[in-house]
Amino acid sequence: MFKKDDQAQNDESQNEVHVETHTESHVSSGSVDGDQQGRIDELTADLQRLQAEFLNYKRRAEADRADLLALAKTRVVREFLAVRDNFDREQANRPATVDPAWATSIDAIRNQFDQVLKGLGVEQFASKGRPFDPHFHEAVAMEDGAGDHEVVLEELQAGYKLGDNVLRHAIVKVGKTTEPPAVSLQPEEPAAPVEPEVAPEAPAETEAGGEVK
Repeated sequence: MFKKDDQAQNDESQNEVHVETHTESHVSSGSVDGDQQGRIDELTADLQRLQAEFLNYKRRAEADRADLLALAKTRVVREFLAVRDNFDREQANRPATVDPAWATSIDAIRNQFDQVLKGLGVEQFASKGRPFDPHFHEAVAMEDGAGDHEVVLEELQAGYKLGDNVLRHAIVKVGKTTEPPAVSLQPEEPAAPVEPEVAPEAPAETEAGGEVK
């Protein structure tokens, strides 16, 4: 019984060696028939196609992700512009007798806000005195004039750009002039803070003998 088992194991090992030897000799010989070469070419073409499809998918996914981030950034920044408008309104209507320390604090916050917007790529563009351009301006009033050149007479709400795209149109009042206006729309320079007027101090009263109360 044991002899039969040993003989069977020897036969199996001989078969395995025979198969491996046959395979190695087939590969080493480098001989590939026409059917095998056609199969190799087919599999290679399938692999190349899959690689190309994956690269295209990766590019589309990255582009979609960039578009989604840009859309989210645009929506968030546009909401903050309403807060920035309130700083402009405060500065335009600041009382002359306002506390200087309070005014300095507001100006510092506004400047910090502008730096944050600038870091995000947001710029305010000037409109007053520029030619009316519907790509940048939204006209809400029109003043008749003698000329044929449409120019922005007054800026009612500032316009902003995010990179090369208009983030928000400027709301303006338009008129006509005989002289052509400036043609460039440059980023708006930050307005200098308005220094509040300081009320003069009352003269100190003196007592007899020259002492100040």
